[in-house]
Order: sequence, then structure tokens, then C-alpha cells
Amino acid sequence: MKPAVESFEYEKVLAEYKAENSTIAIANAHKRYGTSSLRWEWEGESSLETSNFRLLSLEESPLAYGHHFPASPTLQMSIYNEEPQNNTISISFKSNGIRKVWFDIALSFKGWRRIWVPFYEMKGNPPKKTEAIDYDSFQISTDSSKGSLFFDDIIFSQYQDDRHQYPDEIVPFIKSDSILRTDLWMALPSNKEHLKNVEVTPISMAVRLDLKKIEALLDQDLVIAEKYKVYINTLRDLFQDLKIKDNGETVLGPPLTFKEVEEYYDESLQGPRVYNDVKDLGKVLKQLANFYTRANPTEQEEIKNMFLIGTKYFLDQGWQSGSSGGTRHHIGYNVREITEAFFSMRQLLYDNGLLNEVGASLHWLFNEGMLLNDESTFQVNIDYLNTQSYYHLMLIFLFEKQEMQATMLTAYSKYISLTLAQQKESGGFKIDGTAWHHNGHYPAYGIGAFTSVPKVIGTLAKTRFRIATEGHENFKNAFLKSRIYSQFYEWGFGNAGRHPIEGNGITPLKDQFLIMAYAGNPEGNEDIDKDVAAAYLRLWGKQDVMNTSIFAEVNGIQHENLSGHYTLPYAATAIHRRKDWAAILKGYNTYVWASEIYVNENRYGRYPSNGTIQLLNSQGEKGSGFQQEGWDWNRYPGATVIYLPFKELEPKKPLVMFRSNESFAGATTLDNNGVFGMILNEAKGTNADGPETKLGYPGKLMAKKSVFSFDDKLICIGTNISSIDKENSTQTTLFQTFLTTIKAPFYTSSGTIKRFPFKTELKQTSKSGSWLTDPYGNGYQILSNSPIQIKKEQQQSYHNKYSINTGSMNPKGKGIKETEGNYATAWLDHGVAPKNASYQYVIYPFLDKDSQKNFGRKVQKENSFKIERADSIAHIVFDKKSNTTGYVIFESNQDLGNYLLKEVSGPALVMLKEHTETTVTISAVQPDLNFPVGENGKFKNYSRPVALQLTLKGKWTAYPEDYIKKVDNYGKNTTITLECVDGLPRMIKLSSL
Repeated sequence: MKPAVESFEYEKVLAEYKAENSTIAIANAHKRYGTSSLRWEWEGESSLETSNFRLLSLEESPLAYGHHFPASPTLQMSIYNEEPQNNTISISFKSNGIRKVWFDIALSFKGWRRIWVPFYEMKGNPPKKTEAIDYDSFQISTDSSKGSLFFDDIIFSQYQDDRHQYPDEIVPFIKSDSILRTDLWMALPSNKEHLKNVEVTPISMAVRLDLKKIEALLDQDLVIAEKYKVYINTLRDLFQDLKIKDNGETVLGPPLTFKEVEEYYDESLQGPRVYNDVKDLGKVLKQLANFYTRANPTEQEEIKNMFLIGTKYFLDQGWQSGSSGGTRHHIGYNVREITEAFFSMRQLLYDNGLLNEVGASLHWLFNEGMLLNDESTFQVNIDYLNTQSYYHLMLIFLFEKQEMQATMLTAYSKYISLTLAQQKESGGFKIDGTAWHHNGHYPAYGIGAFTSVPKVIGTLAKTRFRIATEGHENFKNAFLKSRIYSQFYEWGFGNAGRHPIEGNGITPLKDQFLIMAYAGNPEGNEDIDKDVAAAYLRLWGKQDVMNTSIFAEVNGIQHENLSGHYTLPYAATAIHRRKDWAAILKGYNTYVWASEIYVNENRYGRYPSNGTIQLLNSQGEKGSGFQQEGWDWNRYPGATVIYLPFKELEPKKPLVMFRSNESFAGATTLDNNGVFGMILNEAKGTNADGPETKLGYPGKLMAKKSVFSFDDKLICIGTNISSIDKENSTQTTLFQTFLTTIKAPFYTSSGTIKRFPFKTELKQTSKSGSWLTDPYGNGYQILSNSPIQIKKEQQQSYHNKYSINTGSMNPKGKGIKETEGNYATAWLDHGVAPKNASYQYVIYPFLDKDSQKNFGRKVQKENSFKIERADSIAHIVFDKKSNTTGYVIFESNQDLGNYLLKEVSGPALVMLKEHTETTVTISAVQPDLNFPVGENGKFKNYSRPVALQLTLKGKWTAYPEDYIKKVDNYGKNTTITLECVDGLPRMIKLSSL
């Protein structure tokens, strides 16, 4: 079979190439994979041609997401130029001797260049995107006078994800018809030009002092602890493992790659796959930089030589200004260490004439020039904030002159200030504090920004380059909101994206909370941010005597109390907090996706937002009974689901982020209590990532769900539960908790259960209904006539990073395909294909031991609330203690009954508190976020106002608020028109007329 890739390892391959007016030879002066490359020397009009190749099919191409994202045939090849030449070459493909497609390359570079050129981007008669190709000859030609080049590792055609082929200075035509700045990873020639043409002005001594202060803080941040000593043998071994060597003319070594797994490889032709990933090189150079200044003179000289060889290797391998290496998407994750190393060793690079070239390389790689763009192009991106923002600041000091540093730092501060303040972009930080990425609230990405941005704010604080108030304030809101939706440190499964039950949370942010506290308030007029300091004291104060003393004793700041009810409309989430526990309530709708199911992560993650209720104590997920080993992915607590075999639960698509067609999911809050509701509808929806495609699940599961959170109890209601699945039952899970010991008892209305394994059906035994507690002390009172299924047994499951259907295993899963664990589980079974099932139950989280044992008596005496209505129109609950009625209203313009609130103009969540007969407070939400739709059919991820009319019995007047647009008294009723936006509560104070 003809080769799909040619690496020029054997002399015999020369017979397959026809050289006109030129010579070819196998050479080892420069090489990538294997031991050799092809040297081509020419004089005058010349060409090099072969038909010894084959074109890879889509199925043979290593695409991470399969067919999910469009992919097109792409030529990939490496070219080495020993000296820049004022020449060009043309690369073309032919059929039956006729040239069909081609492109030209200017030879103005030195070193290696790796290019990816999709055939649809070539000149001539190119195919359409994704279209298969069929050519029989490959040719390299030139009409220049004289020259030589080296070629290696030619992949004649492999399908590549169309998002990832990148332009650079020798193939600038790639994506020439696209708005390139929308891909933050793509280095752009226009940004390089900005740096070249920027105007600098003289600066004052005060500015110079600020620059030195900032530079010193950056240096200080990179200093490793004194306990780490120099072990030159270890450093030498690390460097030797790179297999690079300076022969006096060039630095030879394996290819310095980025995401090499994306390229087809044939070991039988190219030999063992030996390479250095740029991240690995960065780790070695960072180690050398860490110990350079603390080494003795002899060791320091050796470290210097190794570092300089590594730097020259980096440049010779094509990591230069103007080069994109084929693709470098998501590059920020891979070049952190190498950037820190070059920054730390900037004086050494300067002394050896390498600073400008290395600086230019990194300024290109990180798109430093984008800071100089017109501010209308600025767009917040959490990936940027995570991987590039701090390094943009650092790289400013790879410019030699302070005048240039000051100019760029001014631009940088403006860029960060404006983008942090943005709330109406596709990503970033919304008004409710959610951190948006991948078209949704995604704490796992947000934490990257929460790690990097505080260092930016703290480094620039109290200088002329400080981040402006609006940006600092919006970021602070999102930063602090992370401790609201986390308990104690973990954010739970509902907002875990593709990382379910993996202990993800804010634990790593301890230092960042300190930095934000000492950076001062957003206005810049206080040295300590009291809000952040109070949060720090609650989270870490007990383990930090020094800062506790500074905050509490010196500045009088007390640790915060978070008891209350919080809403995150942009995440369809509510958090009810009391004492040291939190209940996280999670839904989804047409704007907020249910979960992120990736090609090899969270493969069974269909249900974590199906109206789930996760109860977390101060010990986080594991301490509250949530553990991946043996976890039944069908049974997230609170979720209403169709219980499926795992093979059916796993979607066939590689990437699913399901949004329903229902706009109703949200919450409102009043006096530290709250009401949450959603319409669950799996029948029809869309996929939030990739092409805008319709999506739905065959079971067509539907339900109307609500949770009324009053003080220490959660009143849960479900109505209109239906599905058309005639093989698998529809269920609502009460709890699924890991058993640390199989002897762990839990109490029920039919007796205490200690046996293991054990299964039973718990039926109602009294007018107060049936009840039970789980092994973690949560009590459940079942009010509806619904038998409870209970079991204690060992469960077998699959790791979320393993696909049953494809056999794919994410390396992060460490090969653990199957898992098991002992669990106690309880659920309500609605039967197969229910038509109009329902449930009502109450949760009492984290009871003490006595309350657990006497739970039966507690629920018999319970009379603090009353469920007034539970049907397709509305769920209504009255709480006696607070004299508050909560409404989850699914249908508009319907008579709600004999209540003060008679009717609403649209679906709404309302809490109405009657203080006296003449004074009332209302908290209302119209949960439709009302996102606009862009030209590409995708949502623009920000809310637009929607109107909501509340009709109340009697005549009332409202205290003025800008969102109250009209109060109309007519007859015996009052209609109040509100402007609602962002899904946030509107508070109204009323007095009777």
C-alpha cells in the first residue's frame, strides 16, 4: 500500500520522486520524526514530484470528536530552511497530469515550519469544505534561481477539524474569509503589526517606579521556596532526556510538538514516535530557571549553557514570531512554564542576544498586540483569563525599553478592565455572578480565571495601572459567588459540566482570596476588601492565625454568615443555605444546558439537572455521601428520570449539551427563603455546542417540578409527569448515598433498617404519610400516596470517563472502566409510560441524632406549612412561620384561586409575604431570560427585558422602583406591571389604599 505519510527514512524512497533540474538526497543535518529528511537543491526552474502516496479517509483520521465538528482533507508537512531566501515555492496536486490545486510559500524564514493547509483553501479548483478529494500526483516547484530546502513528515491528506488549521506568515491565506479574532488562540499578523507600529511617549519617574514595583512582584511570584536545593545531576538528567544537542551550527533534537496526537502517524514508516512536547520543554527550562540564581558559579555556568541550548532549540523548531506550526489551538494551557522560564531568565537572554527574538516569539504566540486593538473588538473569554491574562502582563517586561512597557501596560490595564466588566458577551461573568464558558455557567473553567485574575488585580493594585472599578467589581461579584454555589468548598454535580462527582471546588483558591482581600476594594480607597476578607475568615480563618489576626483583630472584620437563599438565573440554580449545610437545586431550560457530555467524559451525564437536589454538609461531596465508585448515574437525588440501562443512558453523539425548548426554570427569594421551579421536557431541544442542531430524547419525559425552601425544610412537588417509554420506568430519586459501613442504619416509618443487602417497598402507614432518613441524617416525609422503593446493596457502575458503546477511555480515568460501591438508595417509582404522575415530599436536611431517631414524631407534629395547590397550572405552598405564600406558576392568565395573588400574565415564580393586612412584600421573577438570537442561529448569551403583570385582590399602591412600569387600580383588583430581566427577583413593597 502506498504511504499516507512520508518521513524519508530510506534511500529507496528517492526512486519514487522525480526531480527536474534539481537533486534530492536523504539527509540528517535536519530532521523531525525518524532519523532523516529529504534535502532538495535546485537551480533555476525546477520541480519535485511523486505519485507514491494515498489520501486518508475520514474514518482513518484521528479526530477527537469524530463527525461532530466539520472536518476537511488537509495537507500537513514540515519544511526546514537554513537561511532566509528571497524565493518562493509552489505546492500542488494534480490529476492525470493537470494541476488542480496549489498554493505558494515565501521562503523568508529560518528553521523548521510545520503547515496545515486544507484543500478547500488552495488556489485553482478547490473542493468544498468537508468534500473528499482524489488526486494522483504531488508536486513542489519553483522558478527561482537557486536554493535548497529540507522536507519531512508529509501527510498528503488527513481530515482535520476545520476550526484548527491556522494561518501564519508563510500561509497567510488560511481562513482569510473569517473573522479571525473570534478564535483567541490564533496568532494574527495584524496583532504583530500593532506592536511594530505602536507609538511610545516619554514617561515620568513615578511611572518608572510603578513599572519596577510591578516587575518585582512578578519576579517574586515565581520564586520557589528556600527549602528546594540545587541538585545539578537531576537538572542534567532532565535536560539530557530532551535528547537535544548543539553541534555548533544548529540544535538537533526530536520535533518540538504541540498536540501531536492530532496528526496521523505510521510507526512502520517513521519509526518510534519520539518527540518533545512544548509543555515538557517548558517544564525543564522552568526548573533550570528556578535554580539558576541559587546555584554555585560552576553549576550556574552549566545551567546557563543548558538553558541557552534549549532556547535555541525552541526557536529552531519553528516556535518563532510569525509561525503557527499548523495549529496551536488552546495553546495557553501548554506554554505556561516556558513563558515563566523565559521571563525569569530575561537578563540571560538579553546578555546573549536572544531576548528580542524570544520576546517576539511569545508576543506572537500570545497575541500581545491584541491589547492595542480598538476597544469595540474586546471580548471577555474565560479561557483567556485562565491561560493568557497573567502572561500578557508578564510578557510586557520582555520589551527592553520602559517606555514601551508603560505603553503596553496602559493598554493592558484598559483591556482587562473593560473585558472583566462585560456582562453581555457569549462568555465571562454575568450579573448574577455565574462564570460563562461553553455557552453556560461552568465553574471548572471559572476557577482558572479565579486563579489568574486575582494575581493581575493584586499586582496592579495601588499603582497607576490598577484595574478600573467596574471591571474589578464585576469580577469580585463572580469570584465571591463561587463560595455561594460551593459547599464547603465543592460546587457539586449540578454545575460540574463534564466533571461529575470528582471533588471539584474552590479549595485551590485560598491564596487568591487573600490576594483579592489585600488588593483593596474595587473603588481603590480601602487597603483591605472587607467582603473578601470576611469570606476568607469563614473558609480558612481557623487554619490561618496570622491573617485572621490582621483581618479580625486589627481591622475588626468578622467571618461571614451565609445562611439564606441565593439564585443563579444564568445557571438555572438556587442554593438554600442554613448553618453549615447547603441544598443546591438545579434545572435547565432553553438557555441553560443540562450538562456537558464529552467524547470520553461524563458519558452517562444526562440527568444531573433534572430538578436535582444535592444536600451537602461541611464535609463536601464525599462527606455527604456522593462518590463516583458504584454511583448509579440514573439516580441523582431529586431528579425525575427514565431509568435506563447504562448502554442506553450513554448518548450516541460524542458531545451533548442538551437545552430543552422550555424557557421556564428559575427561582426567587424573599427573607432568606426561596422558591425554585422548572418545566422538565426532554422531547425537543438543541445542542449548545458545535453546529446548531435539534436534539431530543425518545422517551419524551416531561414534568413540572418545584422546591419551596422555607427555613430548615425543602417542600418538593412534581406534577404532570409523563413519558412514552414503554420498557423503562419513570422515577424520582429521593437519595443515593455511599455507605462508609454496611451497618449504617437508617430509620423509616416501618422500622430501622440495618441489614445489608436489603430491599423493600415502604408504604404509607398513617395520615402523616410515610417517612425515612438516609444514613447522613437527612429526613424525608412523603406526603403523596407514592410507595417508596428502598435498597441497601453493592452497586456496579462505570467510570464517567469510559464509554461502553465505543470502548474509549480518557487517560484521566487511569484505566478504571468499571466501579463498585455500597449504597443506600430510595426513590419513587411512577411506573412505565406514566401519563400524569405526581409526588409530594419534604426534606429536612442534616438532622441531629435525636431528630433522626424521633423523626416520626417530628413529622406527625409538622404543621408549619400547607400545600395549597399542585396541578398543571401552579404549585402553591403557604409557610405559616414567615406568613409567606410561594407560587410556581406554569400557566399564564389563569385564576389561581382564592388568594391575594389572583393571576399573572406569564409563567412566574412569586413569593408574597403579608406583614399586616395593609402591608405586603412581593418577590417576583419572570424566568424567561429572553436571549436574542444571532445571525448564525445561536443565542447571544444575555438577557433582554420581559414584562410581567401581577393581578392582586384589592387596591394597593407600590413603593416606587424603576422596574415598576405601571400600577393600575380597577374595580376590586390591582394590576402591577413589572419589567423583568436577567431572571433576578423584583422586590415590591405594597400598601393598601
